[in-house]
Amino acid sequence: MPPEQLLASNDLLRALDLVGVVVMGITGGALAGRLRFDAVGFAAIGIVSGLGGGILRDLILDQGTPAAFAGPWYLVCALGGAAFSYLVATDGRTWRRATTLLDALALGLWAAAGTAKSLDAGLDPLPAILLGVVSAVGGGAVRDVIVGRVPAIFGGGPLYATSALVTAIGTWTVLSLGLPGPTILGAVALGAGLAILAAWRRWGLPQHQEWQVTLSAPQLKSLVRRVRRSERRRLVLETGSIPAQTQLAGADELTQDATAADDSAEEYTRAPEGSGSGIDGPESARRRLPGTEQAQEEPGRG
Repeated sequence: MPPEQLLASNDLLRALDLVGVVVMGITGGALAGRLRFDAVGFAAIGIVSGLGGGILRDLILDQGTPAAFAGPWYLVCALGGAAFSYLVATDGRTWRRATTLLDALALGLWAAAGTAKSLDAGLDPLPAILLGVVSAVGGGAVRDVIVGRVPAIFGGGPLYATSALVTAIGTWTVLSLGLPGPTILGAVALGAGLAILAAWRRWGLPQHQEWQVTLSAPQLKSLVRRVRRSERRRLVLETGSIPAQTQLAGADELTQDATAADDSAEEYTRAPEGSGSGIDGPESARRRLPGTEQAQEEPGRG
């Protein structure tokens, strides 16, 4: 049996898929409860959380009615999860652990099913993998946008979209190599296991500030000096002769700027004698010399 038919026709995998819809409905309902939504808000957030990714995938593929609306079960499961959160408090530790486990399994199944369905529709590997990730995380992203939050998949949390990407790449590998259908379950388990491990160990991708280079001009100069000093040592060890400073300093403008001594404020404001340049003219420069003021006040002394 081909992998895409295995994902669509296997009763166990279909049951796990529906369980994932229920779990996403519960998590969406929990968010609606924290935001103090009414019953309509619970229902809307539950449907978007559980079915949003699959609906986006099917609309992009343009292959008729989305699978979420082809039968009653997907809508029933999404609304059932939201109703459960509306009636039962789901903020305990046990509930969070259970929903994290089931959500990770659903993530792997949705990423694999989305990728397989996209490849079967004739998409190239890269768009198919991207659409598989959208199938897995699109519902949560749309839910966060609706309630006015930055989607959690954009950072600040455990690896989620990355886990879906791992499953999508694994699914493409299985299909491209023509491996047996059950092999695709390995890709599902790999992505789901990574999601569970990331939630347990709080793994996340590096944020922007952790990679940003912030070097001031003096720090850059110091770095260039150290690099040139290291180069001179290497030349001494290799050739046994000390290279001339002027040869190295003339290599480029950055090296000249790094090896040149900085002018002090006094030297900058004081112009050479008779030049008439600088911030202060020759008269103001002469007045700053020690003893000049005293000589002007007492011209009779020689």
